[in-house]
Amino acid sequence: MTTELEFFHLFFTTEMIKSVVAHTNSYAFMRLVAGGFTTYTTGEGAWKTTTEDEINRLIAILIYFGLVRVDTAVEKYWSTKTLYHGLWARKILSRKRYKALMAFLHVVDPAEEVASNKLRKVEEFLASFKERCRMLYQPYQNIAVDERMVKSKHRSGIRQYMKNKPTKWGIKLWVLADSSNGYTIDFNVYIGKSQHEAPSQNGLGYDVVMKLVNPYLGQGYHVFFDNFFSSPKLVQDLFMNGTPSSGTCKINREGFPESMKDVKVWARNLKRGSMRWARESNVLTLQWIDNRPVSLITSIDSANDKKDVERRTKTRGVFEKVNVSQPYAFHRYNQYMNAVDRSDQMLACHNVSRKCYQWWKTLFFHLIDMAIVNSFLLFQSHRNSDPGNPALHRKSTYTMVDYREELVRQLCGLAEYDRPPVNEQVQAVPPPDQFCTAHLATTAANGVRRNCVVCYAEGRGERKVSTYCSAPQCNRHMHVGGEHDCFVVWHSRDYTGRRS
Repeated sequence: MTTELEFFHLFFTTEMIKSVVAHTNSYAFMRLVAGGFTTYTTGEGAWKTTTEDEINRLIAILIYFGLVRVDTAVEKYWSTKTLYHGLWARKILSRKRYKALMAFLHVVDPAEEVASNKLRKVEEFLASFKERCRMLYQPYQNIAVDERMVKSKHRSGIRQYMKNKPTKWGIKLWVLADSSNGYTIDFNVYIGKSQHEAPSQNGLGYDVVMKLVNPYLGQGYHVFFDNFFSSPKLVQDLFMNGTPSSGTCKINREGFPESMKDVKVWARNLKRGSMRWARESNVLTLQWIDNRPVSLITSIDSANDKKDVERRTKTRGVFEKVNVSQPYAFHRYNQYMNAVDRSDQMLACHNVSRKCYQWWKTLFFHLIDMAIVNSFLLFQSHRNSDPGNPALHRKSTYTMVDYREELVRQLCGLAEYDRPPVNEQVQAVPPPDQFCTAHLATTAANGVRRNCVVCYAEGRGERKVSTYCSAPQCNRHMHVGGEHDCFVVWHSRDYTGRRS
C-alpha cells in the first residue's frame, strides 16, 4: 500500500461504497414512484442509477468543497461568471448530478428502517465504520475519553446544547482517542434519554467510559477523562479490571473523601502550589492550588512525585515568571487528556461539513472527515516505518491538506497540474466599443427569409428579409440599406433593443 486512496479505502471500504450505491438507488426509485423529484430524472422521467465511481466522485467533491471554500451558495462552484468560472467542481461531477445524489443519498436500506430507532438512518453504516476504526489500529499506552460536538442546528431528538463548548449546538459523540496522535479509536452517538438504555445507578459518565474502554481492559492501558465522567467508583472499578486511570473530579461526587470537601476553606490562606492528598483503597485523591483549587483522582501516580512548572504572576502591577511546585499526577493528566481536542483540531482543518437539514447527512460528512484523519495518521506511520520505499516519498512539509488534495485527485483520476475546466459554450463578451470579429452583411443560402429583428423590435411588424449579419455575436436577419438601414441601427451603440 503506497497511495493515499488505498489508506482511505481502509475505512470507506469497497463493500461500504457498494452498499451506499445500492441503498441510494433503492431510495431514489421509492421516491420517484411516490411522485415528485422530477428535477433529478432523465428526459424520460427515469432515475439514472448511480455507480461506485459516482459515489467516490461525490466524496471527492465534498472534500474539494472543504479545500476550496465558496460559502455563499454551492451553485457558485459551477458558475460561468468571472471569479468562479474555472473551478474544478465541473470536472468532478455535474451540478445537476451532484444535487440529485445529495437528494437521494442513503447509507442504509430504506425498507428496513425502524421508526422507533433514532439512529435508523445511519446505524448500520456507523457500525461498519466503527469496526474499521477499532480493527485497523493498536493504540499506544495512554488513551482518553471526552465529548465531541459535531456542529449542526438541525431539528431532531438527538440535537444537544453545550454552553461551555465552542460548538454549542450539534450532535454529541462520546469519543475514545489515542493521546499520542489523536487517532479516533471508537465513538458512540449520544441520542439523549432512552427508554431502552437508561443509565445505570453509577451514572451516565461511568457507563460511557466503561462501554468505550471495555475492549481494552486489563491490557496495560492508562485511561484519562475529565470531571464529567470521573468518580472514585469509576477509577476503582477500572483499576480492579487491570486498567489504571486518572481524571479531574467534582467534590460532590459520591465516594469523594469527606475530609477534602472543605476545599474553599482549606485553600483560603494558602499560596499557589500548596497541595494535600488522601488515599482510599487504590484511589488517590489530590487537591492542588493553581489559579484556583483543583481536585484529581488517580490510580496511576503517587502523591510524592512533583515537578516545577512556570507560571506568570502579577507583583506590584508587573507580570513576572515564577516556578510553582506541581504534583506529577496533574502534569501527566495535562499531557495525555488532550487526545480528543487534538483530534478535533485535525477534523476542523478543511472539513467537508456543509449545512444540511438532515442530521444524519451531517454525521455522514463527519465520518468522511474521521476516515481522512485516521487514514492520514496510518499513512504517516506507514511512511515512517518504511523510509526506503520510493513510492512513499513525499515532500518534507507534507500535511493534512496535501493528503486531502491527493485524495481528490486519486478519487477522480485528475493530474496534479492541468488546464482548468471551462464551459466551452460560454462566449467571451466583447468590450462595448469594439467587436471581436468582422460584422458583414450576408445573403442567406437558398434564399431563406426570416423576420428583420430590428423592424420586429420597433413595432413595424414581421418583415422578412434574406440578408443577415454573419458575426457569431449577431447571426440575425435584418435589412441592409434601404429606408430604415436596420444593419446600421442594430450595430449602433445607441440601439436600445434586445440583442440576445
